[in-house]
Amino acid sequence: MTLYSAYKNNMFLLGLPLEVLLCIADSLNKAKDLLALACLNRATNALFLPYLCNFNVRRQRSSALLWGVVRGDPKFVGKMLGNYQADANTTDEKSRTPIFHAIRAENETIIHMLLSDKRADINWQDQYKQTPLVYAMSRNLLSAASLLLDFKPCLDKKDGKQRSAVWYAIAHCDENLVQVLLKKGSDIRTPDYKRISPISLAIANKSVNITRMLLLHSAPSSGKSLLQDGNLRDRLLHRAVQAGLQDIVSLLVANGANPNSRNRHGQNLLHQATEKGYKEVVRELLTYKKTCVNARDSYGRTAFHIAAEYGHKSITRLLLSSSDVDINTLDVNGATALCLAVQAKHTALALQILAEDHVNINVAGQNGRTVLHYADLDPNIRDDDEWAPLTYAASNGDLRMLELFLARRDIQVNVQQAPPLFHAAKKGHLEVVRRLLCFDTIDVNQQFWNTSPLCIASEMGHLEVTRLLLEHTTPPDINLKTYMGDTALSLAAYHGHLAIIDLLLAEKELDVTATDRFGESALCKAARNGHEQVVKRLYKDPRAKGGSDVRGAIEAASNCRIALYLEGHLNEEGNFRIWP
Repeated sequence: MTLYSAYKNNMFLLGLPLEVLLCIADSLNKAKDLLALACLNRATNALFLPYLCNFNVRRQRSSALLWGVVRGDPKFVGKMLGNYQADANTTDEKSRTPIFHAIRAENETIIHMLLSDKRADINWQDQYKQTPLVYAMSRNLLSAASLLLDFKPCLDKKDGKQRSAVWYAIAHCDENLVQVLLKKGSDIRTPDYKRISPISLAIANKSVNITRMLLLHSAPSSGKSLLQDGNLRDRLLHRAVQAGLQDIVSLLVANGANPNSRNRHGQNLLHQATEKGYKEVVRELLTYKKTCVNARDSYGRTAFHIAAEYGHKSITRLLLSSSDVDINTLDVNGATALCLAVQAKHTALALQILAEDHVNINVAGQNGRTVLHYADLDPNIRDDDEWAPLTYAASNGDLRMLELFLARRDIQVNVQQAPPLFHAAKKGHLEVVRRLLCFDTIDVNQQFWNTSPLCIASEMGHLEVTRLLLEHTTPPDINLKTYMGDTALSLAAYHGHLAIIDLLLAEKELDVTATDRFGESALCKAARNGHEQVVKRLYKDPRAKGGSDVRGAIEAASNCRIALYLEGHLNEEGNFRIWP
């Protein structure tokens, strides 16, 4: 149809009597046809728009109402509800009514307009079982939620995660909204799908005021508060200690909770508070007669052991102020608190304990180690694991202690079964490795469980340690294999350490095609683990282009891009080659 003919047809329609036009509108059964009539000019727009709206209500489930709400047009929404009796509970593909969309837009005018319609269901649940109130609360739309409360929604409706409005109010730490919901009778005992109750959530969020509100709130049905529940008090006390809520601990104990109750690890509340480092909670617990300061957990540790092990100096001081504390108690490994403090290198705390009278520094644990051994004072004596103090110093990266040992003429730097160089390289302690390599008699290839320092540094991705080993005056055996047949190159390739691959490939003596006990080369390992850049770097090296090596890598490739690259179908940029 030409533009001229369309124009003539429109003019023909406009020339028809009004009664004929209305008869035509009544006979139309498609919204697009009514819209076409309404769009002819202003007069037809005013005439046929009501027909279009009525058609939408009758035949299209009042979808125009949703459209108006999403657009934020209160005038159109009012017309649809008042003039055309649109369904206020029409739904979208997620079973959400217009009120959900108004809440999401935080359009209080439209929210009020929709809820003022008596047909609107304020407790409608969408496909996730969320009511408008729960929907607003879950998205932290608190102003919209406050407005919804004026229309008396059901407060105990729960969504698919078994969470109610008060659960979300607690999650968002909104004290005012929690208080309003409690006054209106919200249920605070039912947990969600993860078994997290509102009170547990409040404690986990460290919301002291909300937690107190919930504990003191009396349930409408029973008239009892959570504080009056003897079965619940001790569990809540454990959670309050774990969260470090001193005021809540005091409130629960004052109402009958047992301060000496234990968890499944045999730890009492003092153990738990000490481990977390909650000084004020520890101080609070020490004021109760029921608290046993020397109680042991399942590992034989007292709270004093735990404070020493974790380096909580202020808590150690608090515990030492108690006349009942036993500072020489042994745990299941035969270690005292002093041993644990020295082993963990908490020097200031260890000195604090040493200042106490009757401290025993000669206690030997089940593994034969004393405090002196942990302090690395005897250079060559080994423990049950064959570790010497020098090995511990190297493994811990303690350069200052290492210098003290290496200054001694009787030091054994190549410790059998526990080589310091290997353990320093494994942990990536660069300066320790550098200092050990300066020692004339150091064995750069000394293995631990058939693994050399170069292999472990390459495997762990310690670039600078690897560089330092390769640059040593007596270079390491670059092709030395582990008990599984891996070389430094294959270990680096397996873990995708590209920078280390570059370092190793610069060595002329490197065997690029060396295979492990299963016949896999570095190229195969990189391909199997999907390290595309490593594959490309190895493949560029002419030493890695043996036919069987490349075929094995293609078969082992974990993604098609690597296989296509090795087959020659992709270029360096990852695009398909265009063959001439």
